[in-house]
Order: sequence, then C-alpha cells, then structure tokens
Amino acid sequence: MVSLKPVTTTVLKALKTADGIDATALAKQLGQDYAVVMGAINELAANELGYFKEEEATEIALTNEGADYARNHLPETRLFKLLYDMKVKQVELNALKDKAKASLGMDDKLFFLALNYLKQARWTSQAKVGESVQVLVLKQEYEDKPEEQLLALLAARGGASDVRDLPGDMIAIAEAFKKRKLVLEKKYTKRTLHLTDKGKKLDPARVKALDEVTNLTPEMITTGSWKEAKLKAYDVSKPGAHLNAGKMHPLVEIINKVREIFFSMGFIEIRGPIIESAFFNFDALYQPQDHPAREMHDTFYLSNPASAKLPADKYVKAVADVHEFGGDTGSTGWGYKWNKNVAMQVLMRTHTTATTVRQLGKAVEEGLKLPLKVFSIDRVFRNEKVDFKHLAEFTQVEGIVIGEKLSLADLRGTLVEFYTKMGFEKVTTRPGFFPYTEPSMEISVFSKEIGKWMEIGGSGIFRPEVCTPWGIKEPVRVLAWGQGLERIAMMRLGRTDIRDLYKNPLSWLRKAPYQRS
Repeated sequence: MVSLKPVTTTVLKALKTADGIDATALAKQLGQDYAVVMGAINELAANELGYFKEEEATEIALTNEGADYARNHLPETRLFKLLYDMKVKQVELNALKDKAKASLGMDDKLFFLALNYLKQARWTSQAKVGESVQVLVLKQEYEDKPEEQLLALLAARGGASDVRDLPGDMIAIAEAFKKRKLVLEKKYTKRTLHLTDKGKKLDPARVKALDEVTNLTPEMITTGSWKEAKLKAYDVSKPGAHLNAGKMHPLVEIINKVREIFFSMGFIEIRGPIIESAFFNFDALYQPQDHPAREMHDTFYLSNPASAKLPADKYVKAVADVHEFGGDTGSTGWGYKWNKNVAMQVLMRTHTTATTVRQLGKAVEEGLKLPLKVFSIDRVFRNEKVDFKHLAEFTQVEGIVIGEKLSLADLRGTLVEFYTKMGFEKVTTRPGFFPYTEPSMEISVFSKEIGKWMEIGGSGIFRPEVCTPWGIKEPVRVLAWGQGLERIAMMRLGRTDIRDLYKNPLSWLRKAPYQRS
C-alpha cells in the first residue's frame, strides 16, 4: 500500500479528472499555495505516480491603467459613445472637448489621445470649416471595439493570460496595448502536472495517509514525543528562498578579484591621471602624430586646459628623436618632423598604457630594482557610439613586467597564470600586431558560459622605441598585456549587452551570483 500525505492524495484525485492541468490553476482550484502543490507532485514523482513538464511561456497582464479601462472602457470608446448619444454627424472640436470634460471628466491630454485613436480606427475625422475645426462622425452605429473585447477577456481571466490562449485576432491588439502601457509582458516557466500509468491505475482509496511532522517544536523535544513522530526528511539539495540581501555590485566584485590576483602574483598597483597629454597617451608609445587614432572621432580632446606640461626636456628630445630618425634604437623612426605642440594637446586618456609608460621613467629614476611588476585597473575614454558591445567610458586592466632577458615564453607563462586564476581553464595565444609591442600576441580564453573561444586582449614586448627614451635598454625588456574588464564581466555574468553593467537592472542584480573566490 502506498503512503502519501493528505494534500498529495488530494492532488492525485484532481489529476485523475484533469490530467495535464497547469500547476498554478490547480493550486487556485484546490485553495492551496503553489509551493504546496509542487511539493505534492514531487512526492508523486518520488513514488513514480506523477511528474511535471516545464516550458517557457509568455504572459500579458493588465497594468493599473489597463485594469481601469477594463472596468470603465477605453477613453476612445467613451468618447465615441458620447458622440453617438449626441446624435450628430459633426461637431466643433472645442465644443466636443468641453462636453467631454463636463460629461466624462476627460482632461485635454486624454481627450486628444482618445480622438486620435478614433481617427486611426476611421470612426471619426477632422476638417477645417472656416475658422473652426469640425469633428466628423464617420461611423453611425455604436459597437464595442475589439480592444474592449481583449480588456474584458483579460479581466475575466483575473487580469492576465498566456499569449497562446488568446484568439488569433487579439495578438496584434495585445502588441498595441504594450506600446500604450496597458499591459505588461513577462516570461515565465509554465508547469503542467501529469500522472504516470502507475498513477492512473492507482485507486486513491488504497492510499494510506502519511502523517509527517514538518515543524519540530520545543514541546516535542521536551516531552520526547518526537521519538514517535514521523519527521519529514530534509532535502539539502533543494535551493532555499531567494533573499534580496545587500551585496557588492558584480562588476566591483570582479575588479576586486582581478586586483587580488595581481597582488598574489607579486604586482604593485599604480594609478595615473584621467586627463592626459597626447605625449604620454600617443607619442611616448611611438604612435605617429598623423595616426588616425588621434582624430577627434576616436579621442576626446579638451579645450580647457589647452595644453599640458611635458616631462623633462631630455625625455621629450629622446621621444622626438625616436619619431624623426629612430634615436639610438637602430630604428629608422617615422621620418617626419615631430611637433611639440601636438604632443602638448590635452585629452581624456584612451588607454591605461599612458600610466604604465609613465612608470618606465619613474622606475629608472628610482634605481630600476628588477624585476618590477606593476598593474593598473582604471577608467579610459573613447569617442565611441554606445551600443550593446561598446561604451564611451570603460575599465581597462593592464600589467607590465620589467626584467632582464625576458621572452615571449615568460610573457605567455604570466598570461596563463593570470587567466587561469581568473577562472579560465583554457588559455591560448597567437601572433598579433599592436603599435607599441613587437613581437605581439593576441590572447584568447575558452568561455564555459558561452561554449566557445573568445579573444580577450592583447600582449607583447615593448618596442625599443618605447623603452629607450626612458633609459631602459637591452638586456632589460618590458612585457605588457591588457584588455577591457567589461568583456571579462560579460562572460562571467552571462550578459549580452555591455550597457547592463552600468544601467543596473534590478532583476539582474538580485540574481547575479557572488564573484569573490
């Protein structure tokens, strides 16, 4: 004989008469909480008597405004009923507006909104006659608009309905109601309950009542009655109730994790100015002064202050020489006359490499204690059109290692360690090109969240044209790499729109997992 809780037996009986019923509808029918009904079906499933199916569904529900119109009719319906009762074929616009205000309590905004919908339905039109505007009544018979039928249908179903349960001609009306904010659309998981063949054959009369205790009280403990009671087993694998507790923003969590990884690898954090000179942002990185990236469509330039202070003359001359003829690097340079005024332009930095190149001169002045590892996590700015993949302001992560006889093998080993600690089990590199590193490598990681390889950043060894002006020469070399932090965050957090990281939709923030390791 099967033993079931009384509520489970009730659900069993209900499914014998209505197999395949929606769980929400059955809970309402039985006067039980939804969770109680789902607990009952799980008990039936444990006894191979029942199961449930899940499918993603879409529901539309009346907003407060929509519910008001369901009770009192749409404003255009009420306005046309007023016209019909007036038994006129045309009426002066202002006279009708005053009549609607007196009879229907319509303000001007609602009146013109209703009149517009009547014109769209071709129930009325307007014409200028002399100095006045006349409202012409085109429809001579009063009837409920199809929109009223949808409102009545939703009201009869408790204010909401699965889209698939709507008549075909109502779908387009529902879409129009969404634009008017009369209904809201939401996705949900629909669960239908079923009996197995074993469940269909079971006679409810042969079910033994299972009297389980779900709440262990202090009295039961003190009296010892718990020893004879049948206690409900705890299922520790089931998730508990979701708590909207306070927590750090997911992006901040990821920034903190990146910072901790750098510290664990022996790096020192550095910061630099957001308002930067073209000298450090471009020239010191061996980027020619006619490079397209310097144009205003890529870079934010400032008019106040109009010019920036440059470093010591010896560094300015060394950078100028590198551009003009290669300096003492063995390079031929770019072969043009370098312009100091262009280098003094003030801009919002486009990358944090401007900060790391500042560190090269500082490291030499402080005695260049090798090896030196520094990193930066900071804001950068690009004159980008904002869309789901691009932002005009974002966070860049960058690291450099200064040491003797460093090679691509050292760089790759550092990259693999860093990204493995970030949680990416597979890391690969391939040859690439970047203006201020040579050789260069592109970095890709395998994302388990989306199931494919993703290019995530760039890396390489700083060119002699970048290092030499600051006094860093062979055998000392500088390894460098960097990427946008938001790209990592999107993969880690399962977002497809980068703007979500800053628009902060509450529905996502409440469900976002903690990122701390």
